[in-house]
Amino acid sequence: MNELELQDTLVEYADYLVESGLSELTVKNYVADMRHLASWVAGNDGSSVLITSGDDIEAYRFDLVTAKAHPPATVNRRLQAIRKFFRYALERGLVDADPSLGIKLLPQSRSEGPRGLDHAEVARLLGAAKDGTSRLAQRDYAIIQVMLKTGIRVGELTRLGVADIRLSENGGLLLIRGEGKFGTREVPLNSTVCQAITAYLAERSGPSSDHLFLSVQGGPLSVRSVQRLVGAYAEAAGLRDVSTYTLRQTCGQQLLRDTGDLPLVARLLGHKRLETAVKYILPKEEDLTTVGERSSLTVH
Repeated sequence: MNELELQDTLVEYADYLVESGLSELTVKNYVADMRHLASWVAGNDGSSVLITSGDDIEAYRFDLVTAKAHPPATVNRRLQAIRKFFRYALERGLVDADPSLGIKLLPQSRSEGPRGLDHAEVARLLGAAKDGTSRLAQRDYAIIQVMLKTGIRVGELTRLGVADIRLSENGGLLLIRGEGKFGTREVPLNSTVCQAITAYLAERSGPSSDHLFLSVQGGPLSVRSVQRLVGAYAEAAGLRDVSTYTLRQTCGQQLLRDTGDLPLVARLLGHKRLETAVKYILPKEEDLTTVGERSSLTVH
């Protein structure tokens, strides 16, 4: 891909992003990320080719860390932009293979970012809930699964109605009715979450109620009750400083690792401003220039 072809490709890529519903500012910054990469490649070997292999991306990442001394959050954000571009390029037949596959994000220390659980900690928490002896253990397990896999706010969870879920063997959909500025959004459910909810509904009892999750008395579950049960299962799993907020952060961070698409993650979490998602997932960010000016970051 020579310089002229690169410019044409980035113009078409920008059009694609606009058609995907992204804001003008977000589109501008995604394209800027790729121009930065192209400039780096040209400066290193004098070529006008955007990328040739995963080794180029690895070298680029290494340079950002060592020569440029960027923090992990900045490096990870650039890598996520690269992933998004090459998924597009592969779909359009511009490349035969995605060179960004297998490129890992940099680890962030606990002091750098919000408290998100790793895979082992998630397994321990779910295990504690699944092995619970309470007669409401099925409910509690379903609640924790929903929070971990959807990033739902605890207040939104307590307002969920039975009519807000669509379940199937292969996956489902959750309608989250936010209040005020948060609005309403739809979040996909994987088969594991659907199975947990189905098992809970099979034994759900109490007075007739439109609410999905009920208290021991059969009424709507309170925010405080959800907070308490999450804390209790975290303690049983030997985990410290775990809250409902932790589960939301864990979901957001995992979604970003899986998709590399920050605007998509922001929409699924119900953030109106991309800046908020950046703070959630890529905190202590010193350089937001490739995402946009802090005062005007919005999600469309």
